[in-house]
Amino acid sequence: MSEKRFLNCLMVEGFMLFILGICILIIPKLTSLSYGVMLSGAFITYGIYKAINSVINRYSKLHISYGIIMGLFISTLGILILFVPKINLLWLVAFIGIYFIANSISSAVYSYYLRGGYNFWGCEIITSVILFIMGLSILLGIPVMSFYMVTVLTGIGMTLKGAAEISLSLININNYKV
Repeated sequence: MSEKRFLNCLMVEGFMLFILGICILIIPKLTSLSYGVMLSGAFITYGIYKAINSVINRYSKLHISYGIIMGLFISTLGILILFVPKINLLWLVAFIGIYFIANSISSAVYSYYLRGGYNFWGCEIITSVILFIMGLSILLGIPVMSFYMVTVLTGIGMTLKGAAEISLSLININNYKV
């Protein structure tokens, strides 16, 4: 796969995350159920995209398997939030925290591999630290106010991750004239 194609796929994923994060943040607070439906839609959409994108961007077998597993985990989380919004709320919140921690670890490893060949790879490190802190705070129960706060943190996390991927791809895309 060419570098330009990789950066284009990264930009598409960044725009998708950014738009999904903004959509989560701007929905008016009607009920916690509406946040659950919006959050589940975002997770299902991103999970399906993550699984398909990992097959398209086959850098290594580890990347393909991790992308498919993470995509299935995110989609399953979205389906659980959609069909069981109130019954197992504590488990779903814990799974969201686990998702953020796993995503932060993968972003840190990802930025480690990008450090040699790409400019502005440090934005992924900063995003991974923020996502790790958010995931840890969700797991520890710091946003105990409501599911609303967890949803807002998820929207912020998706927006930050999308902005980091967009900036990384836009800065480096002109370096590869293919």
